[in-house]
Amino acid sequence: MKRASEFALVRARGCSQAGRFLVLNVLPMPEGAEEESRFGIITTKRCGCAVVRNRLRRRVRELLRAHGAPLQRGYFVVVVLRRRAADVDYAALERDLLRLLQRRAPNLSPAPC
Repeated sequence: MKRASEFALVRARGCSQAGRFLVLNVLPMPEGAEEESRFGIITTKRCGCAVVRNRLRRRVRELLRAHGAPLQRGYFVVVVLRRRAADVDYAALERDLLRLLQRRAPNLSPAPC
């Protein structure tokens, strides 16, 4: 996802799951749109300098590649990184994302929350 309007739509209308280090917002695509899911990552300046924010985005992209199978088709997904995500390692981010995906998996349906 690239447009601010897409991010705003997902944040406003989608379902949200909060973890210790990140927040997962998911919005099903409109009926009949069975295309690949579109992902967006939000890191604010509170997370740290540009180097830290870029490293966090790279980590989250890799986590979504490795574990985002439940969200591969038919969803808009926005991952918002929290400030404390800058202080943890890859494994802690991975555990947090997996926990959010497990909580979210039963609710994955075309109907909004």
